[in-house]
Amino acid sequence: MNFIDREKELETLNKGYKKENSFVVLYGRRRVGKTTLIKEFIKDKKAFYFFADKQNENLQIERFKNQISEQFKDEFLKKIEIKDWDTLFDYLLTKISNEKFIFIIDEFQYLCMINKDFSSIFQRIYDEKLKDKNIMIILCGSLISMMYSETLAYESALYGRRTAQIKLQPIKFKYYNEFFKNKSIQDLIKNMVAHLWLQSWVTCPRLAGRPLSIVSIYRNMYVEIAT
Repeated sequence: MNFIDREKELETLNKGYKKENSFVVLYGRRRVGKTTLIKEFIKDKKAFYFFADKQNENLQIERFKNQISEQFKDEFLKKIEIKDWDTLFDYLLTKISNEKFIFIIDEFQYLCMINKDFSSIFQRIYDEKLKDKNIMIILCGSLISMMYSETLAYESALYGRRTAQIKLQPIKFKYYNEFFKNKSIQDLIKNMVAHLWLQSWVTCPRLAGRPLSIVSIYRNMYVEIAT
């Protein structure tokens, strides 16, 4: 599948990559293409990508450790029991030395949900171990209010660290014909309505199917076509 649009966002990411150290916060609703954007950006670069979930913290640490082990082909690491984030980052830094490297946590807010102190833990790790390294940090998330409160808000432990932020918006309607080749304008509009409906359901399942959701979808559809 061809990668469509997102030139502005890729330009922001590439500007950050050229800096010796950068810290990017990427957020937006589900299903708008955040993960696809990240993977397009890092496809020809050295990077470590971790997708967080809602499992307990010990399982997240174990999965993080195993992923590092696989990426750096260190079977011995898999056999070691590690129960803290500091040890994992210490190991990671031994593997990347001073070469340019991108570190990504996708769905960052889940780590903050399972451990309310995680933003503070990551802030300390960043300040003590990462900020003077040739590393680009990308924290990505889909719960917008939580991503803001945990990474951007003045009260956040990570406040002041970010060098750029991207609030990713849905692909504009004018690009739909690049996704759906040889489709009529009517079919393109149908695809857009289905996409907006899915976003509405994923963002707030309790509202899906209610008249308010339909009004919201058609309002969004008008904005998309008009722009």
